[in-house]
Amino acid sequence: MYGTREEICTRLETMFTADEPLVLLIWTEEAFCVACSELDLKPRPDEIQGLMEAIGNTDMAVYRREGVTNSGICDLLERHREAVALEVSVPAVLLRRVLRRQEGDLENLIGQAWEAGRPTPECLKQALHDVRVLMERI
Repeated sequence: MYGTREEICTRLETMFTADEPLVLLIWTEEAFCVACSELDLKPRPDEIQGLMEAIGNTDMAVYRREGVTNSGICDLLERHREAVALEVSVPAVLLRRVLRRQEGDLENLIGQAWEAGRPTPECLKQALHDVRVLMERI
């Protein structure tokens, strides 16, 4: 879960009962700097924000399987830096086909959240927005 303290507390109140036991692990901006310093990486403030969002929006199944470790943070930062520098060209028809499939999958996940009485996760809203922006640009 990613957000300000107030936003996270509000979401926790709607997701869990007051007497439900929980474990809460907190990563701060400083914690990301410390994690990356082990490999002499120095994340910029905008990169830290991106790392926080990425980890906060990680699918729970992935989080349970892999957790969040210092080396995982460093790998994520390196992948982010590589992705920023990487550009590729693909045929428009292929990209359109992939985006339509992704749009359908995201709409399905949003529908599942709605049917379960849960709010649409921000990561799904953002992903659907991204897909639609890309489709408009083709």
